[in-house]
This record gives sequence, structure tokens and C-alpha cells, in this order.
Amino acid sequence: MSREEIHPASEPRLDPPVHPVRGGVVGVVLLAHGGKETSHEAPHRRGGPVTRMRMIARAVAPRLAGRGVAVHTMCFRYQGWNGAERAPVPDVWWAAARLTERYGEVPLVLAGHSLGGRAVVNAADAPGVVGVLGLAPWLPAQEPTGQLAGRRLLLAHGTRDRVTSPRSSYEYAARARAEGHDVARIVLPGSGHTMLSRARDWNRLVLAFSHTCLLEQHVVAADANRTRPPRYADVIAEAFQAAAPEGLQRVLTPAGRVRS
Repeated sequence: MSREEIHPASEPRLDPPVHPVRGGVVGVVLLAHGGKETSHEAPHRRGGPVTRMRMIARAVAPRLAGRGVAVHTMCFRYQGWNGAERAPVPDVWWAAARLTERYGEVPLVLAGHSLGGRAVVNAADAPGVVGVLGLAPWLPAQEPTGQLAGRRLLLAHGTRDRVTSPRSSYEYAARARAEGHDVARIVLPGSGHTMLSRARDWNRLVLAFSHTCLLEQHVVAADANRTRPPRYADVIAEAFQAAAPEGLQRVLTPAGRVRS
């Protein structure tokens, strides 16, 4: 293990775009990795949480790049949330600011797994953010919701997750929905915390949510006739339209069917 991997990082890191975008960039997706409750060690750059988000990024970036959306991954300074320090939250803000410097004022989707899901939910009010996606997110009781105003939030959780709580993500979604925020939630039976089981469905949710938030307004009639929306875009749209509790527990079966 290198010295760089075992000592705390002085600042977060924003990785280069996963896939080149030819022409103008109309939107950006930023993916944030998981971590631990408490740790001031730097994330392992080839460790499981970082690698898992890079796998998702590589799966979705080519299709999004073809429509003018850049996909980036990032690394936090520390592996841990670290209590009141909420260490990953300013890291997400920092990365969002760097993306604005690079691409201008284009809309941004934040997606995060586990601790990264908690980080992006808490950083939802960063400038430019239009959508937030929590993948198996860690959302303890009393997590704030005010930062969601004007943003769209989608949470997704596997039923076999033993690391973060599907019940807690439902309770957070229900509370945010009751407060008037634009929130939906999707359940993946049989999938656990690493999202390796049913990995293709997790990839499709990231792709479809990013498309919904960043590209729907750019689709013109001629485009719509040529290009079909990504798979599960309709599932996501229906979840946002459905009243609670149905819109917060849309079950996406392994066969790709949906039930409440």
C-alpha cells in the first residue's frame, strides 16, 4: 500500500471525465463513493467503494457523452463522515464548484453510494444541482431536508442491504415528500449493499435518472422520434408522479417489472 493511500489527503480529488464529450457539454453527472462512519484516512483509490462508482461511471458515460453529458467521479479527503464535521459534504461542494469552472453554468446531477449518498443528499443545494440520486444511501434519523428545495431526489435501495437501512431511506423520503419536496424511491429485491447483484439495473437507474434530469428539456420532436428514452426512465417518472406511499416504494423486480 502506498504512502498516498494510508495518509489523510489534504483535499478532495475530481477525476477527469470518464468518456470524452464531443461538442458542447449540456450537463454533468458527478458520482461519489462510499466510506465509513468515522475515519480520517484517505480513501483507497483502488478500494471497493471507489472502484464500484467507477464501474457505474464507465457503464453510463458513453451513452450520456453522446448526448453532451460529462460524467465524473471524485474522491473525498477522508473515508469517514466524522460526526459534526460532515467531512464529505464540503468535498461535494468543492467538486461541484470545480465542474462549474470547467463547464460553465450547466445543470448538475449528484449521485452517491452509501456514505456518498448521504453526502450528495446533504449537498443538494450546491449551485447548479438539479437532481440527486442516493444509491443504498446512509440516511440516519433527523437528517435535514431543507437543502432539497427545488431539486429532484431519487433514492434506490436493495432489500438485502445489511449495511445501510432501507427503512431509514423510506422514512427520510416520506418525511421529505410530506414537506413538499420532489422525492421518489425505488426498491430492488434481492440486491445488497455493494449493488453487484443486479448491477445492470443499478446502472440503468443512474443512466435514466441522469437523462431525466439533464436531457428531457433538450429533446425536440425530431430527436424524440429517433431516440428512445433509456430503460427505466418511465419507472422513474411514474414513481415521481405517484402519491405517497406508492411513489416511495416502487418495486423493480429482477425481470424488469414494476409493482407497488
